[in-house]
Amino acid sequence: MHYTQLFRSLREAKGLTLEELARLTRRHRNTVVNVESGRPVKFKTVAELMVKMGYPAGSPEMKSIALLWLEAVSGLPFSHAETENAARKAIATYRSSAHQAAKRLDEAIRHAGLTAEQISLLVFAVRHPAVLSILDSIRDLATSLASDSAAPQLKAAEDR
Repeated sequence: MHYTQLFRSLREAKGLTLEELARLTRRHRNTVVNVESGRPVKFKTVAELMVKMGYPAGSPEMKSIALLWLEAVSGLPFSHAETENAARKAIATYRSSAHQAAKRLDEAIRHAGLTAEQISLLVFAVRHPAVLSILDSIRDLATSLASDSAAPQLKAAEDR
């Protein structure tokens, strides 16, 4: 089934005409026509119409419309059992590899003997990669100044 067919049947089940739904949702009649005819529409539009018809966001009807709409725009058969099984297997593989990565990270942290403060600094650096670039530049400058004994001493400007 296509989402447009399900949408139309759900609208009709509520006893609404195209015009009544448009008036209820304060949308132009063409918006409802576009949904039911399969013209490209955002899911947000479809969801708003569904909610105004009385189908809550977590309802089975809304979930079915969402799945069918996603199939229509992506071309992937999400409602078929084989596709669902393949997706579940891929998600399980991802979760497994993410779990293994977390386990390796935990082992590396223990092996390095990092403190909670050092771990917090690492997390900050990961979230702010520009900081790493700045620290590298400072380290390079400090290294070059320390290795160049003939370099003039840097002095801070004083207020007079």
